[in-house]
Amino acid sequence: MSIYAAPPLHVDLSTEVEPPVSAMLPLPAAPLEMAMWAPEPIEGSLVIAGGGVLPPAIFEKFMELAGDSKARLVIIPTASIYAGTHEIEPKIDPWRHRNAASVHVLHTRSRDEANSEEFSQILDQATGVWFMGGNQNWITSVYAETRTEARLRALLQRGGVIGGTSAGAAIMSQVMITGGKYYPQLGEGLGFLQGVVVDQHFLKRQRETRLKSALTLRPGHVGVGIDEGTALVVQGRRFDVVGESEVVVYLPENSRKPLKETRISHGRSTDFVTLCRAAIERAAEDKQPLDLSRSAIAKTQVPQGTLVIVGGGATPAAAIERFIEAAGGPEAPMVVVSNALGDEAPPASQVVNWLTKAGARHVSQLHTSSRAEAHDPEKAKLLETARGVWFTGGRQWRLVDRYLDTPMLSHFQNVLKRGGVIGGTSAGASIQGSYLVRGNPDGNREISAEGYERGFGFLPGVAIDQHFSERQRLADLVSLKTRYPELVAMGIDESTAVIVKGTQLEVIGKQTVTILDRTESHDSSGSERRLEPAVVRSGEAYDFASQKRIAIADKSAQVDSPAVTINSSSINVTENKSSEAVDLEKDLALPATGNSPPALKRPAMRNSAGQ
Repeated sequence: MSIYAAPPLHVDLSTEVEPPVSAMLPLPAAPLEMAMWAPEPIEGSLVIAGGGVLPPAIFEKFMELAGDSKARLVIIPTASIYAGTHEIEPKIDPWRHRNAASVHVLHTRSRDEANSEEFSQILDQATGVWFMGGNQNWITSVYAETRTEARLRALLQRGGVIGGTSAGAAIMSQVMITGGKYYPQLGEGLGFLQGVVVDQHFLKRQRETRLKSALTLRPGHVGVGIDEGTALVVQGRRFDVVGESEVVVYLPENSRKPLKETRISHGRSTDFVTLCRAAIERAAEDKQPLDLSRSAIAKTQVPQGTLVIVGGGATPAAAIERFIEAAGGPEAPMVVVSNALGDEAPPASQVVNWLTKAGARHVSQLHTSSRAEAHDPEKAKLLETARGVWFTGGRQWRLVDRYLDTPMLSHFQNVLKRGGVIGGTSAGASIQGSYLVRGNPDGNREISAEGYERGFGFLPGVAIDQHFSERQRLADLVSLKTRYPELVAMGIDESTAVIVKGTQLEVIGKQTVTILDRTESHDSSGSERRLEPAVVRSGEAYDFASQKRIAIADKSAQVDSPAVTINSSSINVTENKSSEAVDLEKDLALPATGNSPPALKRPAMRNSAGQ
């Protein structure tokens, strides 16, 4: 490999070297479409350090991910002014004393050499690569879109780790901050971490304004500011923090939401796919807001086909019979989608036997291993003739990750358009609404999770919660309804199902369905709202168009309504224990806002208003 003379040695190495003027020209704000990608867990691992003096824990984590004593390391010092000279050796020597199987140095200042077959062959056997600090532009100008970059990506694909500090951190994201003290100059990094803009030396050099400005120029991205002595470790879909200070994460503001700041300290973590989805949704909201208007709610119906929505627990036999009947009978082709259960496909017998035992003769399993498969026409052929599709229980965010905004979702919708049926239980119930409840990948305690609020919309204008009475979820549903008054909020008990055709919903099973639909202002200011809930039991029906219960099978049997007690700071929900009939048309006065309790051990959340 070639060695080139270093730039003049009078440069102050205590600060980052400013790039050439031609590399500092700010780029125009990107079109929104450039950010509209689907975030996915990364392959391999990244260790992104914020510069300064790094504590041993960061290097220990990097070595662990690289294989410890079996690690085959490659150090790339190209960002340093001393790269290619003997003066770089004191910075390389510590790596040679880390008990790795091998340590090699890779450096050139020639793009032609970086693109040659021979130069970067050492990367084919490497398990870990570390980029040293200096000037990030010297890295990207040499290695971007070369064979060297391709081999770095291959290292990640086979489970290796890439780390870097300072300039070696800046190059990790696709959008790279190349310079500027307050107003950022932007270029392109190597893009190992999509959907994110990385800044380093963050709190030490007070770069908050710079990163926020970068997000204004690049809507749909997450800002990640890594302080000195601290590293962000990225594995799969997780952000973990190691070190002495903090990582600051920004979700950019939009016309409806303030900037959201999350501070993550050593030992804490968060889900970066959720963050990326939230940033994308914030950018999209300004362009096309989520439609929760009354005009949209008025269209709550299933004009073609049938929905079978089960609240979890044991699925009523009658619901299974109705599903098979709506599909066209036992000979109709049916598909069970099992992605909500996990990344790995369970044995087909575990997910289809319940249908075959009920008499269905042509049942297949659909379980895509990646979003790419949801774009594969061959994989979609299974749905082209399907008359029934069933979504298993599990976690609804897994269905979002695999199918939302893909061609496969259109194939699901086409089943209804052909007059077929879509069913599901638990997670497979919630996914059928327009608004997705309990989509947080970190847990299902919170009813809302920014980034995971869009369902598949088979039942427009509706949010569907399940395991409703059993897990005492009424207060959560009330808080959602008060936040989005025009939304129809529905809670389905276990062992209970709803059958939806047209504008009518029929309940079958052991328990009840609670519907928060009709809304009116409590006073002229509209600051307090009244809800008129409908509690619908088996054998009864509800009409979305008239917002009334209809076709009550046994008018003498009444269902007790839940009672809601209000004070200035909370909603207290109790079950009405009276054996007397309760007027379900009676209004329940509710406060204007309500929030679920925060999950434990999560990073502190702030917004620009300090809330």
